[in-house]
Amino acid sequence: MGIKKHVFIALFFVALILSGCAHLYKTQIHDVVYLSDAQFDKSADGVEDLYVKGVSGKSYVVNQQHLKNLLAVKKKVASKPGESMQIALVDSDLHTILLLSHDGKNYVAMSFNFLNIFGDDEETLAAAMGHQYVHVVVGDSADVQDSREIKYFVTKEIVSTGVSVFATAAGGYGAGAAIDEVKRVQDEGIEEQVNPLGIQWLADAGYSPCGYLKMKYVMEKNSTVSSALTYLFTHPGIDDRVKLSKQYLKENNLECHDQMLIPPSGIVLKSGHLQR
Repeated sequence: MGIKKHVFIALFFVALILSGCAHLYKTQIHDVVYLSDAQFDKSADGVEDLYVKGVSGKSYVVNQQHLKNLLAVKKKVASKPGESMQIALVDSDLHTILLLSHDGKNYVAMSFNFLNIFGDDEETLAAAMGHQYVHVVVGDSADVQDSREIKYFVTKEIVSTGVSVFATAAGGYGAGAAIDEVKRVQDEGIEEQVNPLGIQWLADAGYSPCGYLKMKYVMEKNSTVSSALTYLFTHPGIDDRVKLSKQYLKENNLECHDQMLIPPSGIVLKSGHLQR
């Protein structure tokens, strides 16, 4: 019994440590720039780059075209009274878009890497940002997502480790796999609710869902070039969103054009850390 007690105590402390890294991609965020409504209002004319500071105090620049497109999506997608889409940019090694919680608000956040790929195309930004915003609308906020991820991650580590210690390693692996499957089913259920609503919100805002097809095209063409781009595949539902987008386009006799967003010369770093 003494050994088991010590093992459980050890597992408890492991759980505390693991709870801080349940969202592994968030541990790879080096800095965050929370863009305020005042900064967008000040730059509404879209003729100058915006110079900002991150939480760490580092300086960053947001390209004027990127800023203009972010503001357009912010206004069009969340255009109802009392609604406001908050936007953040993150300094990360990954090409990612996610939700962050800050000062009681949900922020649709994307990495500068993501912005430099898709920032010149308002339609693609609208698809990516609109999807995240709809998560908030249906109650799947940043805090809710974090809580869910931590619960599953910690439960998996404790259960699989416990079973491995008191039973067999194979049993521990099986227990972990079973928890992964439960999480996958729940994630898919949430995406099944959000995906069609996100496409409807795009249509209501005057956008086509072609942005989803452009993102998928870029990911497939560049996943072997930059392993970070493959992160975009890990957010569940991209294939479903593409399928729903094609269905919407067919039903409305629409077509998508210019899916090649990255020029042959490579990605142009217009926004990001300001080198002095």
